Amino acid sequence: MSDLHLFAGGNTSQGFYSCFEDILPAGERRRMFYIKGGPGVGKSTMMRRVAKAAAEAGQRVEYFHCSSDPDSLDGIALPDLGWAMMDGTAPHVYDPVTPGARDTLVSLGDYLDEAAMRPKAKEISALQEEISQRFRRCYRFLSAAGQLAKLSAPTELRKEAIHGLAQEWTADLPRRGGHGSCRRLFATAFTPKGVRDVLPMDDLTVHWAECPAGACLTPLWQEVSWTACWRGLPVVHLVHPLWPEELEGVLLPRQKLLFRACATGARPEAIRWDQLAKEEKSSEQEQSYDRNAYELMVQRALEQLTCAKALHDELESHYVGHMDFLAWQGKLDGVLAELVSAMG
Repeated sequence: MSDLHLFAGGNTSQGFYSCFEDILPAGERRRMFYIKGGPGVGKSTMMRRVAKAAAEAGQRVEYFHCSSDPDSLDGIALPDLGWAMMDGTAPHVYDPVTPGARDTLVSLGDYLDEAAMRPKAKEISALQEEISQRFRRCYRFLSAAGQLAKLSAPTELRKEAIHGLAQEWTADLPRRGGHGSCRRLFATAFTPKGVRDVLPMDDLTVHWAECPAGACLTPLWQEVSWTACWRGLPVVHLVHPLWPEELEGVLLPRQKLLFRACATGARPEAIRWDQLAKEEKSSEQEQSYDRNAYELMVQRALEQLTCAKALHDELESHYVGHMDFLAWQGKLDGVLAELVSAMG
């Protein structure tokens, strides 16, 4: 399978939802780096450099994109080594659990010329508050979108059909022994560049099931997941981008298998929605009104994220010019040297 690309957190109807604990399962962690520092200090760049060095040495790499800027990284994992690096700054604040013995705090803020930045404190504080306000507005719009989407959505699934399909899809899964691991991560997220899906599917075998807007097939994905875990396989739950308590699919990375929802009529090979759910008749006009209102709320939410990204870029400009990137490079060189040693 090609390198895995996912989101470790998402902008949802419940606010920012973090899955950072699942960048690398707790039982598989042998070396963790928690990177701290303000915007523009090189957190994402450092992770990309380490990922590039690992990939060139033949390591599997997992990339975790930032939902507030999908071109940046919130984390990387080298699962065969048990290594991970992650951004430990707000809104996903994480600190070393076993400092020194396994976990290392990488404080890039130590390389800032703080004396030069102090005169800009009020300006920086004002930008931070405006960015926070944009995110608050975004989450309110997404909350409204989440409620609108469910107004006319069918909700009653056919339990027998769900069970039968799950059994059919999982009948040939191998048995590895033990209990498989399960992670929760996002493949899709609301971002400043629109609703983005970063999961590469070129070399995956995909089983599709139709799911109209406002509906969810979480019971189907859970049953597929339970069977895979019972057979000892690692599983990734794909968290729904709007309702994080729901799922939009299941990925079995080692088997190169993906089970996922798609819009009604989007894929001719998909299992039809009317095979899985009981139809509920509602007014076409009401459905159209609800859909338009939902789309407007999503568009407004995305506009807030775009504004927040522009403000964040302005905030970064106050930091970049005051970073000691020679010291930053020295820190990176130390991490890369340790990586080379770990790879033997």
